Amino acid sequence: MKKLLAAVICGSMMATAALAGCTMDSPTATTTAAQTEGTGSETEGEAADPTEGAKIGFLAPTLQTEFFINIDNGLKAECETRGWDYVAVSFDNDSATAVTSIENMVTSQCDIIVAMVSDKSCDDALRKAQEAGVKIVECGVQTDVFDVCINTDQYETGKMIGTMAGDWINESLDGKANVVVYTTFQNTDMQNRGNGIQDAIKEVAPDAQILEVVDIGKDVVGSGTSTTETMLQKYPELNCIAAYGDAAAVESSEAVKAAGKAGDGFGIFSCDGTNQALKGIADGDPMRGTVRFADLGPIMAEYSERLLQGETFPEPVSSPCVAVTADNISEYYTAE
Repeated sequence: MKKLLAAVICGSMMATAALAGCTMDSPTATTTAAQTEGTGSETEGEAADPTEGAKIGFLAPTLQTEFFINIDNGLKAECETRGWDYVAVSFDNDSATAVTSIENMVTSQCDIIVAMVSDKSCDDALRKAQEAGVKIVECGVQTDVFDVCINTDQYETGKMIGTMAGDWINESLDGKANVVVYTTFQNTDMQNRGNGIQDAIKEVAPDAQILEVVDIGKDVVGSGTSTTETMLQKYPELNCIAAYGDAAAVESSEAVKAAGKAGDGFGIFSCDGTNQALKGIADGDPMRGTVRFADLGPIMAEYSERLLQGETFPEPVSSPCVAVTADNISEYYTAE
């Protein structure tokens, strides 16, 4: 069978409508091709199921943070339900490694590559994969090469983060706060998310002061801790952090607590909707809000299945997302 691959991060992150606020039916497992009862052979004249025996490759920037681990686990479970082979590879935020991983997935006869690339550096490799018969599911970032793109408006995601922060500043700090924004300048999408954070804070809480915009880099374990320790020393008056992702935000929350700064007067906001972030909100930690994306694993599997069945998606689709704060945390997190 001709091989295909699929790629994906708020929230048909991610379904058949454009990302900004559309909903999607839950994906369902497919059945295998009709077989002759008692013999296991195909019914005469009936076409084979194009999804049967598919192999899916998941290309992730990292498999060390909760957000990407959850996607990996969810997509793997969906593939197992459908009887598909599955392989996941981290390219560790290195474009050369990503290109090599794509080539290896083609060689290993993946039918779908689900690529969570961060920029256009992999376009040539993805195009060659398409020429070899592989379908590309791109997620989180839109480049020039995809069969379906589950896209996110990163600027609007940033505005959701900044709006949560601004609302909290107005309610808890009388509209005045000293804010640091954590972003990354390593790709356009994350720059856009960082710009959205800043613009929303300025709009919603105009008396708040943004002390610094920090390029914290991509999701690297430990960067939130070290950066926050530095910021707390540099700005003793710091009382709000708006981060582009939960990995850095959760580490920042722990650093703030370790520095004895935790309390009602310190707030941290980000996105990804990870369990750690949700727990922090529920526990009353400095972690005050996160943007929760729809579960991407099932969405990725659904669109992989639809590609295998011959559907086409010339325009990006999107996944719904929601801002989660103390006001609605009970809807999204239950203490164990």
